[in-house]
Amino acid sequence: MKKILFIGCLLVSLMSYAQENVKTEGNTVTVTEVAPVWPGCENEENKDNCFNSKFLDHVKTTYKYPRKDSGDFIRGKATIKMHIDEDGVAKIDKIETEEPKIKSAVQIMLAELPKMTPGKKAGKPVSIKYTIPLQL
Repeated sequence: MKKILFIGCLLVSLMSYAQENVKTEGNTVTVTEVAPVWPGCENEENKDNCFNSKFLDHVKTTYKYPRKDSGDFIRGKATIKMHIDEDGVAKIDKIETEEPKIKSAVQIMLAELPKMTPGKKAGKPVSIKYTIPLQL
């Protein structure tokens, strides 16, 4: 009787520690990673496409083109390396560009990114890195 009770308790405790989005088949363990979700994309079928389109809309509406001393707009390329942390906050790792005024304008734009639903791995929030090239 004690053995049956011990086995029953063992099974219940093992099942209570099961993780979301983890699948095991034989010797293979598959862990599903879920990307961060932009506010307003929670109910969308394709959250990645929604994230991309919302990010581009954010760039279009918040990026302010810097000007040269002559008054002309400064255009160029920038590569943004950033991550969205476990709390859903976007953090800038690096901005690569040849023009310092573009770098400043991109930093200001990225500071206005909204808080998102964080990415998850095995059901737990994780930091997700992004590298985004922009033609400004």
